[in-house]
Amino acid sequence: MTPAGNNSSPATLVQLLAWRAMVSGDRTAYSYCDDPRTFGELWSDVEEFASALVEQGLRPGGRVVLALPNGHDFFTAFYGAQRAGAVAVPIFPGVPPGRVLEVAKLCGANHVVVPSDTQAETLTRWRRAAGSLHISTILDRPGSAVSLPVVQAEDVAFIQYTSGSTGDPKGVQLSHANLMTNVRQMIAGMEITAEDRFVSWLPAYHDMGLILMTIVPFFLAAPLFLLPTSLSDTRPWLDAITRHRGTFTASPDFGYRLCLRQVAGSDRAANAHDLSSLRVALNAAEPVRSSTIDSFHETFGLDRVMVAGYGLAEATVGVSMGKPATVNRIDARGAVSVGRPFPDITVQILDDTDRVLPPDVIGHIVVESPANTRGYFQNPSATDTLLASPGAIRTGDIGYLDGEGHLYILSRAKDVMIHAGRTVYPQEVEEIVNAINGVRYSTAIGIDDGRLEGEQITVLVEIRPDAMPDETSRKSCVVAIARAVHDRFGFRPARVHLVAPKTIPLTHNGKLRRGELKQQYLEGRLDGAILYPIRAERPAVPR
Repeated sequence: MTPAGNNSSPATLVQLLAWRAMVSGDRTAYSYCDDPRTFGELWSDVEEFASALVEQGLRPGGRVVLALPNGHDFFTAFYGAQRAGAVAVPIFPGVPPGRVLEVAKLCGANHVVVPSDTQAETLTRWRRAAGSLHISTILDRPGSAVSLPVVQAEDVAFIQYTSGSTGDPKGVQLSHANLMTNVRQMIAGMEITAEDRFVSWLPAYHDMGLILMTIVPFFLAAPLFLLPTSLSDTRPWLDAITRHRGTFTASPDFGYRLCLRQVAGSDRAANAHDLSSLRVALNAAEPVRSSTIDSFHETFGLDRVMVAGYGLAEATVGVSMGKPATVNRIDARGAVSVGRPFPDITVQILDDTDRVLPPDVIGHIVVESPANTRGYFQNPSATDTLLASPGAIRTGDIGYLDGEGHLYILSRAKDVMIHAGRTVYPQEVEEIVNAINGVRYSTAIGIDDGRLEGEQITVLVEIRPDAMPDETSRKSCVVAIARAVHDRFGFRPARVHLVAPKTIPLTHNGKLRRGELKQQYLEGRLDGAILYPIRAERPAVPR
């Protein structure tokens, strides 16, 4: 039976949950930290909270900002806003109240939902600062029966703010139709079935964690085991896969690297986690390293489990993934293919004049899909830049398709470096540097300080201080990095700076923020974090 009770499928997320509550009411929708919640319980709470929002004055199309972490509160509020005919706006819950209120103003929201365990004194401060904004928790309940609207497929379900600069974020509008379309595309492309068992630590307030790792299992009524969003210790994630016999998990590359680092050198630690049930360990949301794939398989005794995928918020989330249970394709640069596009998705590679390029030629990646966003919320100029043609979006990524239609991502267009007339992709440099012992993260940026050669390659490297405790070991690391880059590219980086952990800025889902880092470096704001060389030369800020 399909999730509509007949031969069709639900047109909205609201219809999906209502149908699940009707035919699978006693079935567990998800388990958060081993605390299960059935579809019937979820739907009941959703309807009640939706009624509370409407009683507070929320109207169809209104925006509701959700500053909520993974957990029961999130799902009640996310679907409750939609059941009320409104638009959910989930954001990172760790930002200060002032930032939450800025986002509320940006999207014109008149409701903000905060965790139910928020202290009364804190709630009072929130409400004083919020002015006319309604500050709610899911504990708010309606005083009387309230009529709820009918939600349509083309209604905007939620707005996902991109991880651009805090001064200019763009709100990706996703309709219920976009979401249901991409859910079906990913189920088909990833060969997901109701027999799969999902295990996720990814943030439910962000696209991959929300759509792939919670809405897809809800659609299929597949078991879902959800964890808090924290990787300070990866053992709970690995334990959950082991205990629940998880078959499907997902993470950016850095999450898998943390797993490997925390079990490194300890056979007993690796053997404590039986991951043999895994069918897919999706590696997506940041550049995928072939070394991560190889090490993960070797450490946990797996084969053809980790696969690379590609997506972006503007395409709802999923665009392509390598075929499960096959060997990953890796090109001569070391780039791992992110597979073929999912059904009903077309990927083209264009040159600077929007001419379609043939296979194996690098250019701008454009995605055409019925799951693509209609545009950015109240930002027509950015929307015009995004749309390549009706239904097609410019991703801002550089890459190519091989002769068999497999996609390779090389860089963000804005991060590409030109050195002596040669195009250099930062992740190529980073792949080499990150393989050096003691390196935690690295970022390559181009600095144009007026030389004839054009941009000079500067590499900033987060190190593990315990691996490089003195100046001699740090100097050796810099020499090794310069040599490795030279051996690969034929030139040495102009500068290599070793910096303290957590210096390189990342988005909430682990992507490198190269532009922000470059600006911090040029303005001298990283000087205090540079561990070696102690007296580093830095170019003047371009005027």
